[in-house]
Amino acid sequence: MEQKRRSPLILMALTILIDFTGFGLIIPLLPFWAEHLGANPLGVGAIVTAYALAQFIFTPVLGSLSDRYGRRPVIVISLLIETLSLILTALSGSLLLLLCARFIGGLGASNIGSAQAVVSDVTPAKDRAKGMGLIGASIGVGFVIGPALGGILSPLGATIPFWTAAIIALINAILVFCFLPETRSKKSAQPAPPEQQAGSMNRFNVLWAGWQRALQIPVVLRLVVVNLLFTIAFTSMETIFPLFSQQKFGWNSTQNAYVFTYVGFIVVLMQGGMVGRLVKRWNEQKVMLAGLFLLAIGLVTLAFSNQLALVLISVGLLSIGDGAISPTLSTLLSFASPAETQGELLGLAQGVAGLGRVIGPMIAGSVDTLSSPGIPLLLGGIIVLLAALLVIPILTRIHQPQEDHEVAALETTASR
Repeated sequence: MEQKRRSPLILMALTILIDFTGFGLIIPLLPFWAEHLGANPLGVGAIVTAYALAQFIFTPVLGSLSDRYGRRPVIVISLLIETLSLILTALSGSLLLLLCARFIGGLGASNIGSAQAVVSDVTPAKDRAKGMGLIGASIGVGFVIGPALGGILSPLGATIPFWTAAIIALINAILVFCFLPETRSKKSAQPAPPEQQAGSMNRFNVLWAGWQRALQIPVVLRLVVVNLLFTIAFTSMETIFPLFSQQKFGWNSTQNAYVFTYVGFIVVLMQGGMVGRLVKRWNEQKVMLAGLFLLAIGLVTLAFSNQLALVLISVGLLSIGDGAISPTLSTLLSFASPAETQGELLGLAQGVAGLGRVIGPMIAGSVDTLSSPGIPLLLGGIIVLLAALLVIPILTRIHQPQEDHEVAALETTASR
């Protein structure tokens, strides 16, 4: 039975790995394709924003649909939508069509909340942070493999990487359809109380319904806001670090690529194995809080780094912090969310993170324009400290679900 419980988690991690390999494959090439179609820097920014905006809107929607109709069909359909968006990207003959294609791509990529709900469905509470970490590690490895594959394919033709990514997405959809079992248990599939159903029907869309539910659960709301703040701070660092390193050390893209590989390696190492061990020794609350403080310390010390050794130490600290925060935050959200709305609320948190990936670079660029590259890093550290202060009061109010209930649900899933 243990193998049956694990197999959906491994399959979901493989799905995410393939998904983000395809995503990472086109990301470095997309700006050049946009410029080929006549985009200026503002147009390139609009294309990135359209993708992130679609994720912000639709991640909670897909999460809610997975609560209602099942994880597997939602993930399969979202991967097919991704395939369509990549085909449209390759066929784009105008900037407007490319913009539409990337918005559709953001819709298709809004399945991360549903994927995390699969983890919540098939892992007992004591192992959930390890499961969430495996998903995070899959994302990190995908971002390592994807750009490298894109670099290999790009000399073969401008659209070859997009067609390749579309084929990868289609194969992924077929694999999920054929091999991923439905993990939503009968218990979690029970309809919401009548007053919640009526409330949802009166909202303009499922996104607002997700916010409405989060507002009704203050612990969930704070965790969602912490996810937003931490994402803003980390993406600000990613945006501004190349300018910072150029000003301080005269580095070019090669040296910066080495540093970001170093960041990716540490994050994958943390999420792929270390987080599960740390949570067993302490707990999710302490590991997440430690991650927030390490991220804040790393950002602040990086802002004042004038030597290579201090840069590597600072970047190492903030990478450890990022690797600790993501899986434990998702785990705590799954603990705090009602079983029947986990997909929706995990999706809401991921949608808000997508918004943070838009806001972070804008803040970093604006502050850098008015000051220097070190100031956005310092500001990011302050933002993370604010997130830590926001979450400390509610950590003692988050508890693991009762194990006997979870085991019963897992046995129901495994018996299907």
